[in-house]
Amino acid sequence: MKLRAFLCLILLTVALSGCRARGNSSPVIARLNKLEVHRDEFEQFLASKIGDLNGSDVSDAIRSQMLDEYLKRRLVLDEATKAGLSVTGSEIDQSAEDNPQIKTSVASGAREELARDLLVEKYYRQVALRDVHVSPEEVQQYIERNQARLTDRPGYLVREIRVQSREEADRLHREVTEEKRDFASVARLHSDAPNAAANGLTRYDEGQLPEVLEKAVKQLRPGDVSPVIESNYGFHMFKLEQRIQPHAIEERRSQLDDRRAQLTEELVARKNQQAVDKLLERLTSEAQIQITDSALGFPYSGELRHN
Repeated sequence: MKLRAFLCLILLTVALSGCRARGNSSPVIARLNKLEVHRDEFEQFLASKIGDLNGSDVSDAIRSQMLDEYLKRRLVLDEATKAGLSVTGSEIDQSAEDNPQIKTSVASGAREELARDLLVEKYYRQVALRDVHVSPEEVQQYIERNQARLTDRPGYLVREIRVQSREEADRLHREVTEEKRDFASVARLHSDAPNAAANGLTRYDEGQLPEVLEKAVKQLRPGDVSPVIESNYGFHMFKLEQRIQPHAIEERRSQLDDRRAQLTEELVARKNQQAVDKLLERLTSEAQIQITDSALGFPYSGELRHN
């Protein structure tokens, strides 16, 4: 097992550092600092995130967003390398075991993309979030601002995934239903809702959600996943964790403590997300980024064009 893990680590190192060599025959679609980014590298990343959709099913806007995500991830991977971080073969194996889509895939590219995702998460956890702290005063202020959510009102404890395209929403819905991927992990990695950093977990009181969303949530039983629902905010799906009903007076004290703990965890998740957003903003603002439109194969409408 030690030899296997060592060999996996060598393969990962080659995969992370050798992209340029493998992609030399593919058009250069961007230059990121001194690194040439080739189209086949981006297409592999896109395939790992979009899944089995045909290329024609992915809109130009989504491709642009995914290119932005890919370039940001390359910047974070460079920072992780500078920090001396790596992932082991056993870490990759464990994550693949928890991910049916990767577990059943025979493509080495899927494992490479998984390894890069793990390395990004490790960098965030060990470096970017290392100095994030929440003081008792901040906790108390946050609880006071959200005092209404501590009241004993009926509601729903749900996990939520929100994205901006029907194509991506349908793909993620298949992953969490047919392929049995962990809803919380998918929410953390793919949702653009504010609760993504908390694995999509949030509480809604009755009447708090837009009518079209609340109607869908009301029909769920604990453990059920809703269909994809469109709203003015995007495309949503929910997993109902628990229906919240008013409690007897003697139970309310412990319930209040539980909700205070939930709000504290929520505050930590928000501060973590702010730290990640600040890091990405700094990395992209300091980077030299050039997009080669003629090599992309689609009109780029993202936000990372630096000239």
